Amino acid sequence: MEHFPTVHWPEWDMDATFLPGEHLPLESRGHLWAVLVHAYYGDQVVLADIVGRGVTIPSGKIEPGETIDQAAVREVYEETGGRLHDTRRYLIGCHLSTRRSGPEAGITKYSPVIVAEVVQFDPIPEGSESRGFVLLAPEAVAEQYYMWDDLLAAEFNFALERKEELLPAGIDIKDLTD
Repeated sequence: MEHFPTVHWPEWDMDATFLPGEHLPLESRGHLWAVLVHAYYGDQVVLADIVGRGVTIPSGKIEPGETIDQAAVREVYEETGGRLHDTRRYLIGCHLSTRRSGPEAGITKYSPVIVAEVVQFDPIPEGSESRGFVLLAPEAVAEQYYMWDDLLAAEFNFALERKEELLPAGIDIKDLTD
């Protein structure tokens, strides 16, 4: 299993790491926080330009009663106008984050990480916290990402590897006959 570094994110006063996998850890039940989506449009990474944060992957809290998949679809749409492919989206792991201080000190939260394919863009919905979206080649993400560190570098590399495996380019001939 790949090893991902643990980093401190001062903005939220939490330690974070990435746990790769196609299933969430059992201990994540009842502790899911947000969904994070590595969205791709062809070979380009889809990033949202969020007020107060800057250029980042589409992400946000999982609403009560919402599945991880529903949250991923909603967040990509709300922040980029992107519409995800109905089936080409996969859980590739989760962020594990633990607050260092304050009333939530020691509380651990899990944020599922999805890799997905965007098939089209609609206008960003009214009231979105997003100023728009950016399409970047994977090698250009670090230069524009609002907060870059060793953990995000390793996670983006892993997401790209999984994207190339799970979302190969081209159209499967059987898709044309169904």
